[in-house]
Formats: sequence, structure tokens, C-alpha cells
Amino acid sequence: MIGGTLVVWLLVAMASTAWWPVHRDVSMVTAGVTAVVAGTAVALAGALGRLPAAVVGVLTVAVFTVTGVPVAVPAEAAGLLPTGPGLVDLFAGVALDWKRLVTVSLPVGSYESLLVPYFVTTLVATVTAVTVATRASRPETASIPALVLFAAGVVVGPARLDVSVATGVALGGIALVWALVVRHSRRAVAVATTVGDRVPVWRSVARPALVGTGTVLAAAVVATGLGLVAPPTVGRTVARTEVVKPFDPRDEVSPLSAFRAYEEAGAADTAQLRVSGLPQGGFVRIATLDTYDGVVFRVGGADGASASGTFERVPTTVDVGGVNGSDVRVGVDVDAYRGVWLPTVGDLESVTFRGDGAERARRSFYYDRATSTGAVVGGVGTGTRYDLDAVLPDQPDDQQLAAARPGTAEVPSATGVPDAVRERVESTTADARTDGAKLVAAVRWLTSTGYVSHGVGDERASRSGHGADRIQELLTAPVMIGDQEQYAVAAALMARQIGFPSRVVMGFTPGGDAGASSGPTSSAGGTTTLRGSDVTARVEVDTAQWGWVTLNPNPVVREIPDEQDQTPQPVTRPETVVPPPPVEQQDQDQQAPPQTDRATPPVPPLWLQLLLAALPWVLATLGFVALVLLPFAVVLLCKRVRRRRRRRAPTPRARVTGAWDEYRDALLDRGHAVPGGATRREAVAGAPGRGGTGLAALADRSVFGPDDVDPGTADRMWSATEDAIASLGEGRSRRERLRAAVSLRSLRSGVRRPKGRPGSERAAADTTDAMVGDRDGQGRPGARDYDGPQAGERRGRPSEDRGEP
Repeated sequence: MIGGTLVVWLLVAMASTAWWPVHRDVSMVTAGVTAVVAGTAVALAGALGRLPAAVVGVLTVAVFTVTGVPVAVPAEAAGLLPTGPGLVDLFAGVALDWKRLVTVSLPVGSYESLLVPYFVTTLVATVTAVTVATRASRPETASIPALVLFAAGVVVGPARLDVSVATGVALGGIALVWALVVRHSRRAVAVATTVGDRVPVWRSVARPALVGTGTVLAAAVVATGLGLVAPPTVGRTVARTEVVKPFDPRDEVSPLSAFRAYEEAGAADTAQLRVSGLPQGGFVRIATLDTYDGVVFRVGGADGASASGTFERVPTTVDVGGVNGSDVRVGVDVDAYRGVWLPTVGDLESVTFRGDGAERARRSFYYDRATSTGAVVGGVGTGTRYDLDAVLPDQPDDQQLAAARPGTAEVPSATGVPDAVRERVESTTADARTDGAKLVAAVRWLTSTGYVSHGVGDERASRSGHGADRIQELLTAPVMIGDQEQYAVAAALMARQIGFPSRVVMGFTPGGDAGASSGPTSSAGGTTTLRGSDVTARVEVDTAQWGWVTLNPNPVVREIPDEQDQTPQPVTRPETVVPPPPVEQQDQDQQAPPQTDRATPPVPPLWLQLLLAALPWVLATLGFVALVLLPFAVVLLCKRVRRRRRRRAPTPRARVTGAWDEYRDALLDRGHAVPGGATRREAVAGAPGRGGTGLAALADRSVFGPDDVDPGTADRMWSATEDAIASLGEGRSRRERLRAAVSLRSLRSGVRRPKGRPGSERAAADTTDAMVGDRDGQGRPGARDYDGPQAGERRGRPSEDRGEP
């Protein structure tokens, strides 16, 4: 009992390592230790008191109720005692927190009630494993709950491989070694009981266990080595990579499409945000846009690809350990700003909401680490207040940027890119020799050649939008006129043409990146007021040396010359035999809205979405159940085939003998000991059920009688056999009947008489062989030939069916 419990503790502890990447907090250790200790106490109490399974289950629920809130929902506990709200969160978390766990950014620590899945799984696994190890006839199966605990941690864990492969291999190896030791020990005890003498421990237990352990270790080393040398090429699929996220950025309108709304009369002078602690020239990010489809730059990939990252809830903090820069703490009070996107600064580390709606905002906040974009489901509005802890990444100067190489970050491929982007890149970077120099040259060309106009009031006409036609117009016009919306998109597309992964960042900065503002940007007491005219857009490019680097491609505000005073700059086009098709200028009034996606399929009904979401889990559960039930199905199939072969034997005598063997196997499966050399009448002595004596007499008359057996006698024999076998199940529980149906005793054990070998040792060997199983001439345990010319008789040894002694 003690040894099995200690092995279970070791297996549960190793399996818990799969959950560490999910929580990474000492609270997980506390919950795990509590679950193991409490679960062991319940299981041992059930074993010592011989308590039924229902009582053990009730005790488990009681222990879960008493200890669950303090260790799994510590924020709702009153010291070491549970509270009403804590109990509600505890029991609700058993069913609901699994889905929440795979939609929250890792690690989650002890956030809300997300420790409940680990705690309840560990508690149930410990109770089940210790109960099996101390009460079951096959204690080696107690390793299965620990393996389930490990698999659950992997499924809800991160998409990257944080759990060592060696840990999983070691867990499986220990379970297999334990099974080998227990199995050989049980077999040695059975042999010793039969022989009546002690058996050598080294030969019967230690040596087979060591051989099996060596085999397991060799296989583990080979498997681990192959996994490290040739890792899988496909991405890792876990629950969080497949689950439908609560927030999908593709459902939201691109903030860049509303850029001009901030420059309209009335909105330009309106205070949007009040920011405290903002560094000099600081930039407040609204959203990062990395997907361009020729119509609009938007957040998130068209297919939800990982290149755009994933919006997840942030329970505690975001890991910014790999970012080099300066730490800042910024406070934000929202005034007129509206939208789902939460304004942030730099690379976010943590956010703390303040005010009346702090709890609602905290539960609705989602963050995408890949693009450093935050969102609040339900929107941000007047009264939203929060504090940010962030890191402002270090930025290279132009000389360092000229030596930069393109990074390896993945961004969704752009579609609908106008030809003018490639042509302008070729014409403006002809003298540059490196990719970094080309990038610097392209950005300088935009800032030195372009002019700024928002097209409002008395400003020069400038069409809004950043679709392919607008960017084509911007780059080919005699006088390049636009604002930050167009210049940032043009710079991002030109950077991609050069080879740099790029994306557009929209936000606020004092002066709006244009050197002038239609309204004053006030700063008092360390608080900066950002107005609508301070809106801007920049571009970020990924470099191999500095990671994501922010560039400002916007020209400063200066007087725009008349078009007739400008000499158009011809664009050198590559020679081609076939002239390029003319650019179709689409009427502005007929253009599709920026967020219109004509290829978007209709949204399925809610019941279909729920069905599709649950279908993978249902199929996985059914597959696991089928895998568990497969060995039992094989046993039942083998017994059915054996019964069919016996009943369809070619001669009536063979069918009679087959009926008797079917009854004898039923006795074996139900635990009745059939002596090795017993006759049929001796075999049924003390047998449970009814009809055994009559079956033995009928079988003896049919086999040893002078007359041939007629088919009617064989049919009566089988009818009586079925009644006798049915009587064996009377008074037995359903569990006992199921155990008899899947028992392997009749498949692996045969009944034969001792051959009378002289000496006590040979007689003992005969008895041991009878327990293990006899072998016929074909070398199969307990096999009979029901189809041969002498069907129904034993061959190659004395046979009671032939009347031999």
C-alpha cells in the first residue's frame, strides 16, 4: 500500500510539470500539494474502511468544497475558509474555466478561478490512482490517471513546446517499469502459492523487471533522440490554437479608415486623451495594422493566421524580458475618444484599470503580443481610466538603419498592391547597395517630396482612403499630396517591396507627426492632452539587428506649390512587348466600403457554431473511449469466434465436446477453479449455477458411449449449456458479469491431467503448467481441433474423451 502510494505521488508530480507553463506561479504548487495530500487521505480512508465507490466520491466532493476556494480561488477566500462567491466560482470553474483557460494569455498564475482545472484534475487523479493502487487486483493501472493529468496539461498549454520531451518519456517509462515489477511480483506469488514453496526473487521478479526496464530505457533514448534530431515540421496543435477566440479583430472596422474623422472641424480641437507620464515626443498607439488587401489596412490576418498573432486576455503581466529599452509608467484618461482599441504606449507589460467600470474593462481586455495592440470588448469611452507599465524599445538612427538587414518576422501577404509601389522603389533606390540603405532612401524620398493636406476647410484637395487606387494616385501625381494615412501605407508597401516585413501603426503624438497642429496640445503638471489633430500614422519594419523599428515617413507641413509649376517626374517603366492594361479608375461613390469583404461567407446560425465548436471535443472523447474499450472488444470477439467454431463443428460428437468446453470456460471466467486432472464430474463439483452435473453426464455418455452421437443430442447439449451458463450470472452484480465477460482466464488457461511424471518436482511442474495453460500439438494454450477427423478429442496426451487413464 505504501509503495503504490509513493509511486502515485511520483507520477502525479511529474505529470504536473505539464501545467507549469500554464500558471508559472507558486500558487500552483500550493494547489497541487493540497490536492495530492487531500486525495491520498480520501483514497486511503476508502481502502482501510472498505468504503464503496459512491462514498469515496462523496468524500472527494466534500474535500474539494472545503479546500478548493483557499487554494484554487484565493481571491475569494476568507483566510482558510471558503466564501459564497468563492464556492460559486469554484464549482462553475469545473465546467467553464477550461474554455477560459485556452483563451487567456499565458501564464495565468492564480488569476480569478483559472487554477480550478488543475486543482480538480489533480485531486481526481490522485484519488483514483491511490484507490486503484491500494484496492484493485491490478495496481499497475494506477498510472493511467497521472498520464491523463499530463495529457490535459499539454492540451491546454502553450502552442510552443515548453514541456521537455524527456519529461513525458520519463513519465511513461516509470509507469511501464512499475507495471513490469508489479506484474512479475504477482506472477511469482501465484507460482509460490501453487508450488507451496518460495520462488527465487532474482529469477522471478528482479531479472525480468530489469530486462524490461532496459528495453524501456533503450526505446526512450531512441525516441527522444529522434525527436530532437528530426523535430516535426508542422506547427503544434493544442486547444488554444483551435478554439474560437471571444474577440476577432476582423469583425471590427479598421481604425485607419476613420483617420480623416479626427481632422474634421469640431473634432480636431476636441480633447481625445489625457496622458500623464508620456515622454517627450511620445507616441500613443491605437492599433497595429498588418494586413492589406488593396482596399484597407486592417488588424489581423484574413484567415486568422498566427502571423498576425492572437488576441488573448492578459491575467497578470506580459513578458517583455527580451525587449531592450526604457521602462515607463503612463496614466490614461479617456475623453472624446471612442473605439474598441485601447490606446497603449510601447510594449505593454501590464495594465491596471481604475474607476467605476474597472472590473468590466479588466474582464473585457484582450491583447495581441505579436502586434502590441490592445482591445476592450464593448469599447472604450469617456470615463475609462487606466495605468500602463510598458517598455519603450530602443531605436536605431538613420546610419544604423542603413546597415540593417530584413528580419524574419511573418506578416500576412499583401494583395492588390499597385504597380507604382514597385516602380517608385526601383527609381528612388537605384543608388543604394544594401536593403537598409534602400529603406532609408525610400522613406527620405517620401518625406522630402510629399506635401501634407487633409482635404478639410481651405486646404488643398486631398482624397481620403488608402486603397490601391489612392496609393497609385499618390505616387504618380505631379505633386504628391496626402496625409499620414496615405504616406504610412505607401511606406509600408515600399518596405515590403524592398524585403522588410512591415506594418502600419496608428495613434496620437503631440503635433501629429506633421510639424503643425490645428489645435494646441497642452501639457500641464506632467499631463499631456492629445486632441484630434494629433492623430498620426507611422510604419514599423522588422530588422535582424533591432527587431521592430518605428519609422516616420510623413512630410512636415509646408506650402503646397501649384501643379503647373512642377515638372512631372516620369516613372521609368520596364520594357515589355505587351503594353500594361490601363488602370481602371473606380468612381469614389461606387467603391466598396473599406471593411466590405465580398468573399466573406454568411455567418452560420448560433446552433451550428456551437455544434461545430463542440464536435472536435465530442469526436476526441469518443475516440479516447473507443481506444480504451478496444482491448475488451477484442476479448469479446475472440470468445465469440471460439463459440461459433465449437457450435459449428463438423460432427455431432465434436459439437457436444465443444458445448462442454464452452461451459468449462464459463466456469473459469467466473473464478471457479477447475483442477488440472479432473474429470467432467469432478470439474463441476462445487460449481455455481445449475445444470453442471447433467452437462457432465450427457457429455460423458456422448463421448464414451458405444453409439454415434446424433445431431439432436448435440442440439440438446448446447441448449442445456446455454441455460447452465445463464444460471452462472444469477445473483451477481453487473460489474461481476462484465468482468467475467472480458476475463482472459479461459483464453490463456487450459485444463489437463498430469502425465504422472515421477518425483515431486515434476508433479509440481505439471501443476504449474496446468495453471498457466496446457498446450496441444499445435502449441496453443488450451486449443482444440473441432474441425479435424478426430474432432472433439485431445491429441498428443491422455484424453478423458477417449477413456484413457
